[in-house]
Amino acid sequence: MNTDKTHWLRHPLVNVVLGFILTGVLGTAITQHFMDQREQEKLRAQMALDRKEAIQQFSRVNAERKVRAELLLQAMRENSNGDELKTAIQEYENAYVAWNVERPGTLLLFRDLLSPENYHLVEKGFEESLGGKIFSPIRGCLSSALAQGDDRQAVNQTLESCRIDELFELLGTCSQALAVAVSDLAETGSEWVVTEDRMELQKRTRDSISKACP
Repeated sequence: MNTDKTHWLRHPLVNVVLGFILTGVLGTAITQHFMDQREQEKLRAQMALDRKEAIQQFSRVNAERKVRAELLLQAMRENSNGDELKTAIQEYENAYVAWNVERPGTLLLFRDLLSPENYHLVEKGFEESLGGKIFSPIRGCLSSALAQGDDRQAVNQTLESCRIDELFELLGTCSQALAVAVSDLAETGSEWVVTEDRMELQKRTRDSISKACP
């Protein structure tokens, strides 16, 4: 009886039909798998490009303001003539305006890359630490020194009293820490990062910013 019920399994067409069905199912599954892989690769590549763009813009706008401030400082210390000092002041003012103009756009790039929690951390470091506690004192110090006019001794005393060199060193350290933080934290929003690794990276990043930025 069992032989009668299963004899159709030995029919030549059964293998053809089963092979067709299995090939179709497996083929579809395999095709979908590779399509998903390609989409993930494209997403990772786009995330890497977005991260690179945000960090480059952040680094560029900070570097321009820092360099122009350093050149102005150098001109004051070397007692440059009127035209050279005026040029240094104007270029510094242009960089100051550019920093304020481009800062909102940079923060928007960060917000697109980071989770709300991580964005708040970076935004605070950018606005309060880098802008409020480093760039702002540097600007105030340079302005106070310029107000001393041609009195070189008073200029140098003013620069020394506000610890301008320490501020510049802190500026470089904090800027670097924030750039690294954005790069690292952008990865934590990815579904490919294990939860434990994500939490550890966030903690390490917070500690790094706390140490590097006032």
